[in-house]
Amino acid sequence: MKKTLITFTLFIATIGLYAQVKRSLESDKVKAGFGLTVVQTQAEFPGGPDSLQSFLSRNLIYPDGARLNKVAGRVYISFNVTVEGMIKDANVISGVNPDLDNEALRVVKLMPNWKPGTAAGSPVKVQYILPIDFIIPSLPTN
Repeated sequence: MKKTLITFTLFIATIGLYAQVKRSLESDKVKAGFGLTVVQTQAEFPGGPDSLQSFLSRNLIYPDGARLNKVAGRVYISFNVTVEGMIKDANVISGVNPDLDNEALRVVKLMPNWKPGTAAGSPVKVQYILPIDFIIPSLPTN
């Protein structure tokens, strides 16, 4: 009787573990249309979001014309991350001012290769939209 009870308990524990793993895997799946389901990860800047913010703050130069005219705002840049992680087809999809738009585009084109996105475990081309905020820098006081 004890052997049957232990076997039954192990069987129930195995079913519970399988159900948790299956539920976890299903939560990572994305419907891709036509009844297909794929596991997908988004493209990522090397080092993650904090590294991306650091890269932007180190490389963005507030254009003098925009700074003097007190022009600020958010520029949205769209680009593709290829299966190799290269940035391609970068363009402004929502701009503020030509000076700020061009600066945002310049910096996006400077980015190193990203970690490509994946679908079903294979690298895929991913479109990415990056908002870049331009906040008027405060002038140092003497």
